[in-house]
Amino acid sequence: MPTHTPHYPDLLFAAAARLRRWEGRLMDLLQRSGYAELRPSLVMREAEGENRVRFFDGDHLVALRWDFTEALARMLVRRFPEPPPRVSYAGAVFRRPASSWEPVERFEVGCERLSVDPGERAEADLELAQLLMAVPGALGLQGGLLHLGSAALLAKPLEAENLPETLAARVAACLSRRAPHRAFEALEGHPAARRLTEHLERLSQPPDGPELLDTLGEGPYADLLAEERSHLARALVRLTPLLPEGLTLQVDPADVSGLGFYTGPTLRLWAPGAQRELAAGGRYDGLFPQLGRPWSAAGFCVRLSALLDLAEARPDLFEGSEP
Repeated sequence: MPTHTPHYPDLLFAAAARLRRWEGRLMDLLQRSGYAELRPSLVMREAEGENRVRFFDGDHLVALRWDFTEALARMLVRRFPEPPPRVSYAGAVFRRPASSWEPVERFEVGCERLSVDPGERAEADLELAQLLMAVPGALGLQGGLLHLGSAALLAKPLEAENLPETLAARVAACLSRRAPHRAFEALEGHPAARRLTEHLERLSQPPDGPELLDTLGEGPYADLLAEERSHLARALVRLTPLLPEGLTLQVDPADVSGLGFYTGPTLRLWAPGAQRELAAGGRYDGLFPQLGRPWSAAGFCVRLSALLDLAEARPDLFEGSEP
């Protein structure tokens, strides 16, 4: 994506046209599926946090919108006694990156599915997965990998074994790197070290289908995670016949990114050979209760900035050659 500064991209002709076209296609897709657009303010009063881009509005310290999910949540609890069931969004967020090469300004399109009825969660998760399956076709992306995971596959065993928060974070980081031996070193002396390491070894297997779920069913936490395994198995059965041509569906139990935020099923969309995901999301039922509303929520975000970079580096992955 062409830039004139290291962190704030200036989109030139082709990239600007591509961004406009992709935003329109994705918002049309979401609107046809019943997701109505909301556009929270670019400025948020909640300015605490190291990754915020902050400035003073008079005497008040404020921040540029760093996350659509939190911005929408704060808007919704202020304005609605009951949540609208389906919302969508498009625009930019501003976050100071962990790596120097990442931009501060990032372009996104996404959606959220909200509910007050816990019984709607499973169908909502499947609805979002099916919607994400349609994203590559809307963008002209040829091929892709859709990974299904669940934060609970790790969170529940860690909670059952009463791991301290700092140690749980180290274990999750080891799993993200698919390095269970490092987790065993971190767990040295803990009474559950061998059980957890065996579980991590099963979670660390390459993404696969039902066979991987069968392997988890033979592990030390099989009974504890029976509901999560059943949910993923049902998702594979429901979604596989609906897969667009060129898209592969797999279970990735090592996907524990955002473990402190996600509470259930997770979604990640990858392009062939991509170094980072093009879209990500999942279930996060802890957010709205923290804000005083007993609502459940799930959603996903399409990272258009990553897609613009991919289109520049690998135009062969996209249909046609026009911008």
